[in-house]
Amino acid sequence: MRVWDIHPGYLSRQNLLGQHAEIHALYSVLAGKKKGYANHPETRRWSGNLIPLRRMHELTVLEMKLRGFKHKSPCAEPGKCESLPEAEKRMGYIDSPAAQFAILKQKYRDRDQSGRIPLPKNAFDFWAHHKYSVMARNYRYYKEIQGQLMRANKYPLNEAGFLIEQILEIMKKPVPASAFANVIDHLWGYYKDKAEPEEKDIYLSQKNNDRQYLLGFFYELALKYNRVYLLHSTIFADFTG
Repeated sequence: MRVWDIHPGYLSRQNLLGQHAEIHALYSVLAGKKKGYANHPETRRWSGNLIPLRRMHELTVLEMKLRGFKHKSPCAEPGKCESLPEAEKRMGYIDSPAAQFAILKQKYRDRDQSGRIPLPKNAFDFWAHHKYSVMARNYRYYKEIQGQLMRANKYPLNEAGFLIEQILEIMKKPVPASAFANVIDHLWGYYKDKAEPEEKDIYLSQKNNDRQYLLGFFYELALKYNRVYLLHSTIFADFTG
């Protein structure tokens, strides 16, 4: 039993679907319906942390939908999640996020698998995948991380544990409307020179109305115009709005 702490975009098809099943299993255990895994380390660390577990379920579902999977199983019955105890405590890791990348690297090598987002080789790769998600929380966070990386020449992943965990903590923060609007403008910059007139019309008509729709629209444009850099971004399966 494992729920990965890194973004679901890094998970292969098998691991992504497996994580979704594991989250539902955890809910069953924490709701008292099953007791077989009650003492499992993964169960213990999510006990009293149903809000982040529910968020991980939502992110997993967003990633599933982005890859074309259908989803018909909410995390729990209405009110069930909220009726369970919710303690105030900091989440711990069974394996650090950096170690989780190493575990996945071995798994993928043995099974010839990969995720939507390639596993990062260094801190710069990890930042490239998350930069727009960080910007969507606050441009100040974006500048702070950029500043840290500008002062580093080489930053191997096994030495980037603090930076990775710092970014993952930022990812848990809410997405203000003003910061999201800034990200939408940045993303449009990848398409504005090549976009067809109808695509420009969609952008202009929705930029101040339905930015969540535009995010999905931009992913379709990234596929159409082969914007690989964007296709490997976490922003497209990042938050539910």
